[in-house]
Amino acid sequence: MSTNRNKIRFFKAILPAFLLAVSVGQIYAFTNFSDAISKHIGQSLPAVQFAFSLGIFFLGMGAAFFGKIVEKNIRVSTMIGTALFISGLCVTSLGVNVKSLALIYLGYGFLLGTGTGIIYISPVKTMMMWFPNAKAIAAAVPIISFGLGSTLSTILYKGVNWGGPGSLLSFQLRGFEAYGITSAFFVFAAFYLPFMLLACYLLRKPRIVQLSFAHGLSQCEFSYGALVKDSYFLRSWLFMFLNISCGLCLIPLAKQMMNTPAVGYGDKLITWVIALCGVMNGGGRFVFAWWSDRLAHRVNILLFILGISAGVMTASFWPPMIGVALLVINACYGAGFSVIPGILSDHYGMTNISKIHGAVLSAWGVAGLVGNQASIFVKDRLGWGAVGVVAMLVLFYSLNLLNAASLRRK
Repeated sequence: MSTNRNKIRFFKAILPAFLLAVSVGQIYAFTNFSDAISKHIGQSLPAVQFAFSLGIFFLGMGAAFFGKIVEKNIRVSTMIGTALFISGLCVTSLGVNVKSLALIYLGYGFLLGTGTGIIYISPVKTMMMWFPNAKAIAAAVPIISFGLGSTLSTILYKGVNWGGPGSLLSFQLRGFEAYGITSAFFVFAAFYLPFMLLACYLLRKPRIVQLSFAHGLSQCEFSYGALVKDSYFLRSWLFMFLNISCGLCLIPLAKQMMNTPAVGYGDKLITWVIALCGVMNGGGRFVFAWWSDRLAHRVNILLFILGISAGVMTASFWPPMIGVALLVINACYGAGFSVIPGILSDHYGMTNISKIHGAVLSAWGVAGLVGNQASIFVKDRLGWGAVGVVAMLVLFYSLNLLNAASLRRK
């Protein structure tokens, strides 16, 4: 009986959650394309990178405002998300072809970003319903897959070149980069579409589930107006905003920062670090979610990851440490995403968790506009360089550590 139930869980929850999330995780690989897009369309790199900021903004807004549809019909929400995501890739490719920054903003910013946000929250509650006794690790499955999506996208785009002539273990796989930046996003769309459609068909909620109620936010009483006046929600929102803003200060500029003379990384090492960032992002989501399911107070995980983040950023005042910092920050950044659904469900219950989780993720959207632009402002416009960015991050992580400590007080 348990074997059959495990099969049902795999095909109706785990597999589709993985396929959806690993596909839309492509949004975090934008650093691979920004230089090529900038050169092809003749626009500045900051102007092109703003497409990523818009994408993260609309990701947060999609998660925040589509929570009701996710609660009501999981198939409809995933189909809407898939349609927006795939059309976003196609419009982005069209924008690159006609050298239109506005179309790139529409495609990668609005369409792909909104679709990613809807897909991101759709499997989370479903997984928690299938695995009620391990909510954090269950919610982490799609969130981990999302983190690994940037690694998959990097491999698909760059290809694999292992070994060389005469090597005993030699393997080569041509990446989408070979089609040129004008066609790469069309190829990505064609690759992801069948897997996402399969996942939309498979994903299902369990027929019977015990929904918990907490803190007065029952189905009939729930309102966003009441939520935004709730202190615990506001502190959770602030944690996500600061944690995401810090991550987005580094992630979009990862390649450029490692390519500076002070850091001195070669092209091959930079590619490996970017690819490993996705692995660390996914690994951090899994390890810390697993750990949080075994703690009496999940919030302690937040204190741990923020303390480590502040420490590693302080160490990266020595420029060659930036690669290590990127790996650690990605792990801790991902951990914040995977642990927060469990923290919210412990406090508010499961009934409205998609709406509440989505509302908290609106912080992701705001951080999408703030984080990347803050690093560009400090690094380039103020002229403080990478050292200024590092100092800003140390300050933000320290402030967020104090905020997260307050979440232990209900």
